[in-house]
Amino acid sequence: MKNLVTIIIFSLSFAYYEIGDTISIVDQQVPHEICYGDYENDYYMVGDANHLLNGGQKKITIMKLSAAW
Repeated sequence: MKNLVTIIIFSLSFAYYEIGDTISIVDQQVPHEICYGDYENDYYMVGDANHLLNGGQKKITIMKLSAAW
């Protein structure tokens, strides 16, 4: 029972998104390391494409997430 409570508390402590949700400003400013491809920095923030945060440049971002286990 104690493990179940720990798992529930742990899972509720992280924000999650579903299709159609708007990414919060705080989450848009989290840097993510670039491990493949060409980009102007060694990291990417979702906010880089937000015209309200990047100085007015409107951009489109396509993200593909994958993992090799």
